[in-house]
Amino acid sequence: MEKTEEIYEFDFSEKVLSEEEAKDVFKIQRQFLESYAASKDKMPVEEWLPQELQKQLPEKTSEEIEKMSTEIINSLKVTEDMKVSQQKAIAAGRSKNSWFASTILQSTSQMSAQESARYLQSLDDAVKNANVAMHETITTKGSGYIIPSMNPNLDGFIAEQHHVNSFNMNAAAKGSGLRAEVQPLKPGETYTKNGFDVIIKDASGKRIHQYQMKYGATAEDTIRMINSGNYNNQTLVVPEEQVAAVQEAFPNKTVTSTIGDGDVSSKPLTKEQAKELQEKSQTGNFIDADWNDYVAKDIAIGIGKQTGYACLQGAAVGGGMAIATKVWNGEPIDGEEVIETAIVSGADFGVKTATAGALKAASEKGVLKVIPKGTKGSTFANIAFVAIENVKVLGKVATGELTAKEGLDAMEQTTVSCVAGITASTKGAAIGATIGSVLGPVGTAVGGFIGGTLGYIAGSKVAQTIVKGTQKVRDKAVEVVKSVGSAIASGAKSIVRGFASLFGF
Repeated sequence: MEKTEEIYEFDFSEKVLSEEEAKDVFKIQRQFLESYAASKDKMPVEEWLPQELQKQLPEKTSEEIEKMSTEIINSLKVTEDMKVSQQKAIAAGRSKNSWFASTILQSTSQMSAQESARYLQSLDDAVKNANVAMHETITTKGSGYIIPSMNPNLDGFIAEQHHVNSFNMNAAAKGSGLRAEVQPLKPGETYTKNGFDVIIKDASGKRIHQYQMKYGATAEDTIRMINSGNYNNQTLVVPEEQVAAVQEAFPNKTVTSTIGDGDVSSKPLTKEQAKELQEKSQTGNFIDADWNDYVAKDIAIGIGKQTGYACLQGAAVGGGMAIATKVWNGEPIDGEEVIETAIVSGADFGVKTATAGALKAASEKGVLKVIPKGTKGSTFANIAFVAIENVKVLGKVATGELTAKEGLDAMEQTTVSCVAGITASTKGAAIGATIGSVLGPVGTAVGGFIGGTLGYIAGSKVAQTIVKGTQKVRDKAVEVVKSVGSAIASGAKSIVRGFASLFGF
């Protein structure tokens, strides 16, 4: 990957929203907000929203309008509930990713193992694809990502995860505190020639065994692979049928077909079995009898981390703020104090609803061209939710209530709770489309824009505060994204491992 010093030094939102288009969207946003401010003490938002949508979209039937309104309000309610649940968990000492994992797994509790695997795969793919799209948008060249499922050596990574998973299940069944794990890259690291593939830790977390996996097509191939490195401090794990030949070639090394300690061990795996699993995984037909909650939780935590990274990328470019500045003409709006109160106090459900409604109307009118007509109201609800939550955080960073690091963490929490809300209220293939729209370049740019305009609408003082907070958070995010992005771009092996882990092999 190229040097990234200048990669995040621009706002890409004008690639998504032209200035003219942004002005038209802002006009509709303003109409919705003024209407909401005027009616908020007269009727509940559930009654107001369909009326305003019908006024903006007179060609739509009452049934169509009701559906749009219900999608927006129901989605916001679910995501708001997720945010409350998350904050309670964090206050009790849990991490946002642990909370996310347990919440996601609740969605799979009534599924079969195969359905659960596919569900988590679709969710994992959706978040990763959004990250890739964002990364490629804000970098000068392609990110260098590979398509993991087409990697011809995937069976080697399958073998690693197979041994880890089968060992951990054996350990759990026997009440052992031992745990095996595939070695991941840390931010800023790249793979070394002789790094460990798999380790076993005792109950205290101390590493007690380290392994190198070599799965050549034949014993001769495996021997040649071993000769290319120096693995004196590692146990060699090879296909079950190759152990004797490889041990004969390396009499001074420990060669085995399993990982283990005492009476806890993994299941052996032949090269043919590994290849069969690879072929099944690449055609989407794989399901391992060993699929279990232990694996699923690890995957769900990983998805939570990927979701947080999506937030970091968006914060690093400050998407939408520059174009919001260009669009704002300085004219006050009726109900300005309502917007300011919502941003400062947090009593913002109505403002989020109005903003989501405005985006939906703009899309249906063909004004917001980047999001096609017919897109579910829930997508706009989630964009509005993230945008307004982030604006509140940026204000707190600017005033010193939160540090830039704390602000980033709060924004990550918002994104994670949003994705949890999407998974709880969206079904099937729509999950991927919704996550891609919200976390990807389009959602980031549109969300940043509407968040920025809200700041200006709330008054010059609020706007100045938000701009100040944006720069502080952006500087911190750039620092983090450069580190993590470099590791991701150079860590093709870890991406393949993540794909393999998804299926529990």
